[in-house]
Amino acid sequence: MKIIRKILAITLPIFIFLTIGCKPKDLGNNCDPKSDSYFETLVFQALSTAESYHCGYKLVNIPPFGYRHSNYRLYLNFPVSIVPRHPMNSSYSIQGVLPAGLTFDTTTGEIKGTTTQITTATNLTITKNSPGFGIVTITLQVVDTSPTMVYGQYGSFTCSVGYNNGSCVGGSVSNQNLSFPYGVATDSFGGAYISGVNRIQYYPPNTTASTIVYGQYGNFNCDAVNIIPGTCTASTTSAGSLSTPRGITIDRENGLYTVDLGNQRILYYPYNNTTPTRVYGQPGYTNSGTGTSETTFFNPRAVALAPDGGLYTAESSNNRVLYFPPGSTTATRVYGQDNFSSVLSGTSETRFNGPFGLVVDSMGGLYVADSTNNRVLYFPVGSTTASRVYGQTSFSGLAPGSASTNLNGPTWLALDQSENLYVSDSTNNRVFVFQKSTNTSGHVAVAVFGQHNNLNCAVQNNTGGCTGGTVNALGLFAPAGISFNEQGQLYISDQTNNRVLVY
Repeated sequence: MKIIRKILAITLPIFIFLTIGCKPKDLGNNCDPKSDSYFETLVFQALSTAESYHCGYKLVNIPPFGYRHSNYRLYLNFPVSIVPRHPMNSSYSIQGVLPAGLTFDTTTGEIKGTTTQITTATNLTITKNSPGFGIVTITLQVVDTSPTMVYGQYGSFTCSVGYNNGSCVGGSVSNQNLSFPYGVATDSFGGAYISGVNRIQYYPPNTTASTIVYGQYGNFNCDAVNIIPGTCTASTTSAGSLSTPRGITIDRENGLYTVDLGNQRILYYPYNNTTPTRVYGQPGYTNSGTGTSETTFFNPRAVALAPDGGLYTAESSNNRVLYFPPGSTTATRVYGQDNFSSVLSGTSETRFNGPFGLVVDSMGGLYVADSTNNRVLYFPVGSTTASRVYGQTSFSGLAPGSASTNLNGPTWLALDQSENLYVSDSTNNRVFVFQKSTNTSGHVAVAVFGQHNNLNCAVQNNTGGCTGGTVNALGLFAPAGISFNEQGQLYISDQTNNRVLVY
């Protein structure tokens, strides 16, 4: 044994030396595996693009397999399209029972169809084979379209009074009532944010009493414009005040963006902080003037986040949508105008008239509610020319209507987990649902909230026959903000009924 160890001690260093010595240094041919740069070049090319070639070999960068959500909440009789996060033709298999009306595509991994029965939560295990391999488990549940929770009315679905005291009669301002709620958004923990007249309230998960208030210096009994700290008295514009906040959205870090309409600005609040750290549209927190440039606003309405972390905002009086790169308060792209100083209105693929709500799809495409033109436009990623129109038969149409193909004063937008489009058709007192589609026009609503499933009604709180009725769980009165939480639950701000409904 000692002899073997001595032999190894002598020969092993010589072997290593000879092996290293046999490898040419700085060999110019990157296709020779003995070249110093062979593996470096190989790895760089493989990671730089989705598909490339190296020395005659095809390199494919296969992203990890998965779906955009782990839990899917599907509404009864609604269209469904659940696709992998990175769509790719392959060989897929599924274990588990799909809800009635849905099928599984073994080539694309898509779950599609229209739900036909209510189900409990069902686990499905999906396997992706070559190219690449992966296994994921997702949960599907089919529910009806009745609301399950209400904010602002002490749990009552038949109240509509602003600032009521729990018995459907007037009361003082508190952390359990609302007055004309506009925007609604949820964070990754399940908490809800609701913007009202001059404040934004935060509600912990599954509770209808807010625990944090923005814009009122921590005072839940105030809803005044620009209050002085500790009072309900009007003051000047500051970092701690809000004046008619409208659209709100939450970023990946659970920070809050809000449109502060009365102060002509957008504020950004880090998570769990009621003091803003960034202001858009104004040079400082005490300014509130209007303008038409890359850094000023005239009646901003909504905000939406781009996949890269950039920010979109719609300005109704400037008839435009602006894009701000991540962290910047200077816009670099304008929709609806030829430049940052123009305010023209119009009816075409490149013009707006009073734009309101915004939402961005998973590909980075932008939907805009062009309210006065009674339509919604869709802009492909990177383009300022619309490629789809909803609510009109062409890009030149602007007539309002109440049929299943029409809109009347659309305001806010949202996308569900299948990327179906939801539109607050405010003047028609309903929220329309349009199936995911790439068609230029001819879109027909497939479902509706607020009209007892009647696609051709326009009255407020109807009783099922397109006639007026009392406030109830299935009616809406001038709906405003709409959004989905990460579990797929729909939130609708039922503005004139002074409540927010959760479905």
